[in-house]
Amino acid sequence: MLITCPNCKSVFKLPDTQNIDQKLRCSICKDVFVIRDVNFEYEDQNENQPPVKSKNSQNSHTQNNTEHQKESFSSGATPRINLDTPFANEEAVKPKSRVIRIILIIIFALICFTSVLWSFTPYLDPIKEQFFDTKSKELQAKIDSENKRIEELSNKVKLLQIQGLRQYTIPNDKIGNLTIIEGKVINGFDDPRGFVQVECSLFSESGEMLISKKQIAGTSLSLFQLQVLNEEELEQNLNNNLDIMQKNTKINPGASTPFMCVFYNPPENAASFNIKIVSAEKAEDITTK
Repeated sequence: MLITCPNCKSVFKLPDTQNIDQKLRCSICKDVFVIRDVNFEYEDQNENQPPVKSKNSQNSHTQNNTEHQKESFSSGATPRINLDTPFANEEAVKPKSRVIRIILIIIFALICFTSVLWSFTPYLDPIKEQFFDTKSKELQAKIDSENKRIEELSNKVKLLQIQGLRQYTIPNDKIGNLTIIEGKVINGFDDPRGFVQVECSLFSESGEMLISKKQIAGTSLSLFQLQVLNEEELEQNLNNNLDIMQKNTKINPGASTPFMCVFYNPPENAASFNIKIVSAEKAEDITTK
């Protein structure tokens, strides 16, 4: 049985016993069709097996094409090919497929080559840093900003000194035990300073920090106040704006301002303490604010 593809007109040879209702796929153009719907011809015709034409044989163009194929087959030039071996267009298809394969191989090789360069060589590092390493850029920007802040802060407090430092514990009638850390900050700069803030911390014997507290300088309380006032009253006095404005907005060179940190019911295993100056401003900056 000889079958003609309705799309590309390639001819294929199939067994005469092939079911004419079977679907086939052309190996040339990949078109799918049913045998009975296309031009086909039995090779060995006899009385019991007359030629069968397609349902579309009424079309004059298809009839002419079929008659032309009959003449070719009767002249002894019938092609002996199977469904997987194309009768026509083989030479036109192979070069095209070969070019596509070559292009795909080249693309794959370029991808592999770029991957190796990207992963194992430093040549593309500038591109990585500029276009792809955004997280590292953001992290580095944060680090630089924090380092700049620390440097500026260090410049503001580096000549401030702590003197008269002492630490003690006293009982309070309303709260319990209080741990007090007090002293004074001396201005070692050549110009006035203000808004000095200190940070006090308590540590265990092993050096573990147990509790920490920041306190604006400029205020201090009497022993009587520490013994009788409740926690809210103590905090109000320690952060009294009037005392802070008088004693901690313009500390002249060589002058000092007092400070006091109060810990309410501190940890029992507190064995040592530490204090540091965490911020300060120039007097003219405070005025402009």
